[in-house]
Parts: sequence; structure tokens; C-alpha cells
Amino acid sequence: MKKSVVYNSILTIVRQLVGTLFGLLAVMLVARELGSEGQGQYSLLVLFPIIIYTFLNLGTPAASVYFVAQNKYSLREIYSTNIFSCLLLSILSFLLGLVIVFHYKGYFFEGISDWFLISVLMVMPILFTQKNLQTLFQGKEDFEKFNVIVVLNQFGLLFFSVLFVWVMKLGVIGAVMSFFSAQLLMMLVSLFLLRNSYGLFIPNSFSCTYLKDSLTYGIKGHISNVLTFINYRFDMFIIAFLMDDMAVGIYSIAVALSEKIWIISQSVSSVLFARVSSLKTDLERNEFTIVVARNMLMITAFGGVFLAFAGQWLIVPLFGIEYADSIEPFLWLIPGVVFFSLGRIVANDFAGRGKPEINTYVSLVVAVTNIGLNFLMIPKYGVLGAALATSASYVLDVLLKSFVFCWSNQVSIFDLIFIKRKDITLYKNQWQKLKK
Repeated sequence: MKKSVVYNSILTIVRQLVGTLFGLLAVMLVARELGSEGQGQYSLLVLFPIIIYTFLNLGTPAASVYFVAQNKYSLREIYSTNIFSCLLLSILSFLLGLVIVFHYKGYFFEGISDWFLISVLMVMPILFTQKNLQTLFQGKEDFEKFNVIVVLNQFGLLFFSVLFVWVMKLGVIGAVMSFFSAQLLMMLVSLFLLRNSYGLFIPNSFSCTYLKDSLTYGIKGHISNVLTFINYRFDMFIIAFLMDDMAVGIYSIAVALSEKIWIISQSVSSVLFARVSSLKTDLERNEFTIVVARNMLMITAFGGVFLAFAGQWLIVPLFGIEYADSIEPFLWLIPGVVFFSLGRIVANDFAGRGKPEINTYVSLVVAVTNIGLNFLMIPKYGVLGAALATSASYVLDVLLKSFVFCWSNQVSIFDLIFIKRKDITLYKNQWQKLKK
């Protein structure tokens, strides 16, 4: 039986808060132990397999959520086919990683050994498998188990960081081992829960038809995911190319802290994607998305104001004096991060309607703008320029997606952005229900 959207959203928000606490402690510990230069190297090493995964997953995780919610294929067919595709894609990803290490390392990874880079590529099969397993719970709207798995990622990262970085003093190697171990923990727990809850373990129902439909759906939104990731993280590679690892470390802390504002919008958007996929009429989808979008923008804005005041005083006490230069880029990232929470909701609405290609068109414009602004502003303003460029690109993303959503569905932009009196009534009603 499906839980309500409010229940699933609150459950996921609580998970995000708990996970954020674990994650923040892990970031603090690693940043203090490694210093800004080591933190920069660690950030680039972890981003290396993640960006390859982002480029080569072909949209299969999003397709899994969509088709599980649609009930077009059995869960066993989707699970078995995903295991096969994960194995193939992880092999291709490892080979692509080797090409980058041996031919293009000098552009972004100067000062990092080949052995480090090749070792971190060993996480590829785990990364592919885990991401695809996790989305099965999201598609079933089984957010209790989905949230357990995601919290384990942050808890595992903290636990293994304490073990490998703080206790064993393994430095950057220990930090990478912590990332690897946390991903492995998530995969093993996902397999255990899928076996216990849905009887899935040995993949034995491969479906060529599902694979074709999955790739057809996934690729339509895949380019959007790649371009969105470029907006999220490619600025770090540009900083590494134009500056040094120390600058990457300083900027990574500003990014990590400012993105904590997304706790609520990430939680709700993951619920929204699965629910919109299961709704049958455009009227239902419009009303649902509009209410969620404007409320998320308001709540995120309050969170942004709070974090702006608190964060600028916390960076040095939490991370150390050598991260003092993170404060200014952190503050300039906040406006863009706040507005992007609305774009995340609208993007999941497009995907849930089976139209992820809209996100692709918007993301292409935004990514080109973002890269151009970073190359223009980083040489002049350093890491502050990266923050300004990224924040501006986030705002552009929201403006374009909101315009397309309102135009295509014949709804008012004011309904999408501004809180209504009935929203306040909704809060009161939900509060009364929670008190009972």
C-alpha cells in the first residue's frame, strides 16, 4: 500500500537531516585531517568515477523508477536486466577511465599518481549496481527502505573516515577507501533488503524488451543528467585546470556546506518523481507539482537565509582556519542553490510525465553558459568567480524550466512561485494530523 506524499516526504526529510549530520561530520573530519590541498585531491579523486558513471549510466536509474511506478514490467525483469546492464556499463566505464588516466591526466589530475586514479576506478561496478538497486525502492515508493540505504551511505562514510583517516592516519588514501567502503556497504544492504522484501537475488529474468524501453526512456533524459552534473561539479575541474588542488579544496567546502540547503527539495523531489509517474491525468500532475514547487521554494529560502547567517560563522570553527577563504564563495552560492530547489521539482515533473528531453534542452543552454562563465570569471576572481558563475547558471536553469512548465501547462508563474492562503491551511491540517 502506498504511503501519502506528505508521509514519504517527511520520512525522507528526516533521513536527509540524519544523513546530513553524518555527512557533515565526515567532511569536517576529512577536511581537517587532509588540509586544503589534500581535500582538493580527495574531491577530484572521488569525482573521477562519479563523473564517468554520470556520463555512461545512460539514464537507466531514472528509467527504473519510471517503469517500476508504471507497472509495465515485473520487478524481477527490471532487477535482472539492470544487473546485466550494470556489469557491461561498469566495464566500459573502467576502460574509459584508463584512457583518461594515460592520455589526459595532466589536464585535471596533475600531482595525483596514476595508481591512485586507477585504484579509485575499481569502485565502478559497485557504483553502477548500487545506484540501480536503490531506484527500485524509489519506484515502489518504499521510502522506508530507500531512506535506510541512503542514510547508511553517510553513516558509512563517517565510520570509515574515522577508521581510515583519523585512527589509521592513511591520508588521502584513507579518504578514498572510506568512499569505496561506504558504497560497498550500501550495495550489500540493498541486495539484502531486495531479497527479504521482494525475493530478488539471482538475476534470472532478463528482458530485451525492457532493456530497449529503458534505454529509449533513459537516453532522452540522460544528456540532461550529464549537463546538470556539469553544472553541479565541473567547476571543480576547471578550478583544478586553471588554479591548483588547494583552491579545489577551499571551493569544495563552500559547495558542500551551501548544498545542505537542498535537504528538503532533494527529499520531496525523489518522492515527487515516483508519484507523478503514477498519476494518470495532466490536471492531477499540474496541481500536485505547483503546490509542491512553491512550498519548496519558500521553505528553502528560509533555510538559505538561516544558513547564510550561521554558515559564515561556522566554517572556520568547523573546518579550520585554512578554509577561511571558503566563506565568500559559500555566501554567493546560496542564492543560486535556493532557486535551484524549484528547478529540481519542475525537472522531476517533466521526467515523471515521460518528457525528460525537456530537461535536456534546458540543461544544454545552462551548461554552455556555466562553462563559459567559469572560464571567464575564475581567472579574474578565483574560487569566488566559480561561485558567481555557478549561482548564475542555477538561476538561469530555474527561469527556463519554469517558463516551459507554465507555458506548456497553461498555468500562471505566480501560482508556481508564490505561497497561497490554502497552503497555510494545508500546513495547519497536516500539523493537526501529526499531533493526533
